[in-house]
Amino acid sequence: MNNQQTKEDSKQKEEIVYKFSNKGHGQLKESSIVEGKSCFIKYFCNEEKDQSFIQWQPNITDVTPVLRPPLAQEYPNSNPYEFKTVDEPQRYLQRALKETPDSLLAQIKTMAKNFNAVSEHTANLLSLTIFNSYFQDRFSTVYYIIIIGANGTGKSAFGDTFESLAYRAIKATNTTDAFWFRIFGNIEYGQVTIIAEEFDRMDESSQIMTVLKEGYQPNTRVPRMNSNNDKMDFFNPFGFKIIIAEKSPSDIKSRGVLDRSFKIKSYKGFPLHNIKEIRNPQGNSKRQEIFDKIDDLRKLLLAYRLIHIKDPYKEISIGIHGRDEELCKPTLQLFHTLGASEETIKMIESTFQHFLDIKNNRKNDLLETTLYPIVKSMVTPDKLSIPGTDIWNKITESLDGRPDEKDSTVYHSDDFGNIHRITVTKMICDKFGAEIEHKMRGNNLLFDYNHLMAMEKIYKNDGKIRTQPVLDDSMIQQNQPVEMASTSNHNKTEDDDSRIGPFQQVENVESSNHIEKCPYCDYEDQPYFLKIHVLNAHKEQ
Repeated sequence: MNNQQTKEDSKQKEEIVYKFSNKGHGQLKESSIVEGKSCFIKYFCNEEKDQSFIQWQPNITDVTPVLRPPLAQEYPNSNPYEFKTVDEPQRYLQRALKETPDSLLAQIKTMAKNFNAVSEHTANLLSLTIFNSYFQDRFSTVYYIIIIGANGTGKSAFGDTFESLAYRAIKATNTTDAFWFRIFGNIEYGQVTIIAEEFDRMDESSQIMTVLKEGYQPNTRVPRMNSNNDKMDFFNPFGFKIIIAEKSPSDIKSRGVLDRSFKIKSYKGFPLHNIKEIRNPQGNSKRQEIFDKIDDLRKLLLAYRLIHIKDPYKEISIGIHGRDEELCKPTLQLFHTLGASEETIKMIESTFQHFLDIKNNRKNDLLETTLYPIVKSMVTPDKLSIPGTDIWNKITESLDGRPDEKDSTVYHSDDFGNIHRITVTKMICDKFGAEIEHKMRGNNLLFDYNHLMAMEKIYKNDGKIRTQPVLDDSMIQQNQPVEMASTSNHNKTEDDDSRIGPFQQVENVESSNHIEKCPYCDYEDQPYFLKIHVLNAHKEQ
């Protein structure tokens, strides 16, 4: 009886995981099937002996609970990473060692365009997201993609392509919230990527919406009570997600998801191949050949992930901030770290810029965006306390519309409808950091000048992505110009070590809220990032 109980307890302590790295602190182990047996594979490299190969192990026993890979029938999709022989992973490893982010992205894009009749920007975004999914556990934040379109417009092909090529992609169609929690697990984040179809119904579930809103950053865990309501478990919802729906999600119910997403409208097209037919070859040799190429590329991407998952990140600045930075910077930082060419970096910038411009069109219409330059023009270092009446009058003079005939605290704006003085004052305090000062003749608004000026980064209309490496101390002290990472080599001469224009000495690399203007052009930024701009854009001046 005791022996039987011990065996049952041992089984209960086992947990299934698709991958494990001790949250990036240990060596990455990926579940796979080798010669029909479930196991974990990992990358071993001895640089001194110039040796590198794939090792495998049946389970992970140095943690509690013991972790095991899923059996073939336990995978939530029908396409695990499967190798027919023990030599096959070694061959993929040797191939992956010769690949670059440029070459892999090109292969992904060729596949994506075969199955999707979409624009160049959309094909780029799909290809980037497939590549990114293999490094999602290195991202500080991820973006989502929302595909909107009627039946027959090809939106499902987008999801099928992602499911076929991306990292452990799972399709969730009208599933319960319990499925979402189980699939993410509570051992380690980044286990899978998700294709959420029929999202029109999912936004009715508060639990699923919580998973989506919180699952864009790795350090968030979502609580859930067990079936007996006597234990609280915490699950890891982080990962890339493709969301597919026939109509746009509700702005009210899905605002948090929309703010973390790029939206694509799907239109009927005629791709070269039907992805659904390719995934079900039915003995057709041509279909089977293409399907085998898909599977080959998946395993090559997995091998590349094993090699590069712990490459030290290089810091960059991309010239935008807030949510836009969260959506774009991790991808640019990844490709910069992996040594992508300047051409690829520019393509990524252009792609993200395209979708940011679409996403932010409605932001430019916000009242606060319009009010900021008006208020900013009234505040100086010597004039921080402004009468509320003066601010209201300046705003109403600047906006198209007419004052209310009966109520001087109401203005009928052509662009924003009826706006009220008390609402505007509250917005200025909440958004711009002003404090109300009560005076005998009315209220003043007291501003923090440095804080108000620093907010220009949020409200200025530029919003253009400009990737710049962040200088380390040695580069600054030597006055070295900085170049983007590139797979090509550049010969340098002594003349390349140009001076830094007016910045002959940089005392520290700390950024501040103070904004300065470039002495050579109209570029404006914080002093530290302005120095980076001068080093790169004006090294000859």
